[in-house]
Amino acid sequence: MINWNTKPIAPPSARRLAYDVLYDVFVKEAYANLTLQKVMKKYSGKKYEPLSKPEKGLLTELVYGVCRRYNHLTWIMGRLSTRPVRKMDPKVRILLAIGLYQLVFLDRIPESAAVNETVEIAKKVTHLGNVKFINAILRSYLRKKIQLHLPQRKGHELQYLSLTLNEPEWLIRRMSAQIGKTRTEAVLEEFNKAPALDIHANPIKLPASKLFEKLKFHHAEPELIPFIPDGNGIRVGNGDAFFRSPLLKNGEAYVQSAASMIPAVVMNPSRGDKVLDMCAAPGSKSINIAQLTGNWASIDAWDLYEHKVNLIDHNARTLGIRCIHAEQHDSTVIDESRKEQYDKVLLDVPCSGLGVLGHKPEIRWRRTEDNLKEFPPLQQKLLDAASVYVKPGGVLVYSTCTLNREENEDMIAWFLEKHKDFRRDTFDFAGRHLVEGMITIWPDEFHTDGFFVARLVRRNNDD
Repeated sequence: MINWNTKPIAPPSARRLAYDVLYDVFVKEAYANLTLQKVMKKYSGKKYEPLSKPEKGLLTELVYGVCRRYNHLTWIMGRLSTRPVRKMDPKVRILLAIGLYQLVFLDRIPESAAVNETVEIAKKVTHLGNVKFINAILRSYLRKKIQLHLPQRKGHELQYLSLTLNEPEWLIRRMSAQIGKTRTEAVLEEFNKAPALDIHANPIKLPASKLFEKLKFHHAEPELIPFIPDGNGIRVGNGDAFFRSPLLKNGEAYVQSAASMIPAVVMNPSRGDKVLDMCAAPGSKSINIAQLTGNWASIDAWDLYEHKVNLIDHNARTLGIRCIHAEQHDSTVIDESRKEQYDKVLLDVPCSGLGVLGHKPEIRWRRTEDNLKEFPPLQQKLLDAASVYVKPGGVLVYSTCTLNREENEDMIAWFLEKHKDFRRDTFDFAGRHLVEGMITIWPDEFHTDGFFVARLVRRNNDD
């Protein structure tokens, strides 16, 4: 028998949900943004009462705050505990990080609430010995916080920068060697800011100007992104208002970081072009290309995994895109039947992701300097394959979401040395004439993710 009087269940507290998300992030290596989205969706349906706006805000703050400041928080743990941090139960580390984050960085939360609520969660997820330890460490912080001082910059610069910029020491050292200390600090400071919500208009369903007006009607606080042409890039100031509106569901707009929109702009596709997007999932760049051609192109979008191919198809259908042909294909394996078949090829390669530490702050604690060596060989293999598909006179756009020179400028230099039939192609972007055929999107300058984009052209036979 159906019970028509069933009431929605009250959701867990924001702190408990933050623990669940952070456990998945630090123990199961989940992505914070995707896991948080799943939790938000779960507690906005019919089974559960919706999370209040303050609870959503606290949940988001705790998840991203702990992910960004994890090394600072574990440094405090190390100063307060005789037990080495690396030997602590992961549950203990996560709960201590949640409690300490509130005590150190959130002035609006009473100290008693930060401690007591953390201890109450500990009682539900771990044993009594750990509960007592967590309580002792948090209360020890309250007694000793005045004595806890970060190391001085003079004489301890690398450790000081690591704790204040919330990045591993190896990354600060490496970036400083490549781009200088001043730019490194500016970029890493940008990664510590809450990332903006950027969306791309879908002019196939609705002109960008009308979307802008609809966003204002829904109180989403829109602002044009100046370096994305035709008003198609929009920064949303009120994300809750946007997600409550029907615009996303109706396919009138979709979420995409401003930097991710740039490769299609640099490609500058034309109506009737045959285009290949070699590493396409979730399909946003293929969609950008389709929109720039008014849905009048032939776009092959490849991905290695079937479920991601299905995602490309789903996203294209939602947006009314009919010219994308999603296909499961290993892009490192050359398909000789498609040799020199494409006017334009986009290769957005797998990379170290050092440009998206604002949106994915947990990457900074997973990536190691040795990890970086894994990417260039794969990128070289993909570039070799991409070169096969470009027609004489055709364009190859290479992009990454990293700021690592070996995967960017050095990769282009390697490619051009090996493939003499290609050259760099000048292009205009954001009021600049880029004679080198490459641009780095610096987060501190463009206030978006860090990206690298290069435009190459295959020489005609008579060049």
